[in-house]
Amino acid sequence: MLIPHATLVLVIDGSRMQLLRNRGTDASPDLEVVEEDRLDNPATHVLGTEAPGRAHESSGGAHHSYAAPDLHQRREDRFAQGAVESLCRKAAGGVPVVVIAPPIMLGTLRAAYGDRLRDQILLEVDKDLTRRKAGEITMFLHDFAP
Repeated sequence: MLIPHATLVLVIDGSRMQLLRNRGTDASPDLEVVEEDRLDNPATHVLGTEAPGRAHESSGGAHHSYAAPDLHQRREDRFAQGAVESLCRKAAGGVPVVVIAPPIMLGTLRAAYGDRLRDQILLEVDKDLTRRKAGEITMFLHDFAP
């Protein structure tokens, strides 16, 4: 796949993020790391308990409880939101963007995209490559055929 010069590549999952830029040519990409971030996100039971709310029926004696919040997922969602905000700042000049994330994270990211960023996205890949180095991601994109 051809990746235009200066394209930003966001590689993210729930706890790791890499933002890369193509400093090579369209046909011969060379991705360099622009920004990296990690989230230390333990399981919800380790983060603490936030007791679910309770509802009481106005007539009769029925009681209902709301679902307990998933604190782990909330932190992942905030992490994704922060990554999109960083991407928007760096892609402000209309730079093309490629997003690589697991399917569920892609859904979270899509909800955070603004119209401007959505128009800049060349490709979304539903794969987890966050544990890969920039060179491996370059080879993956070079060989990728949408």
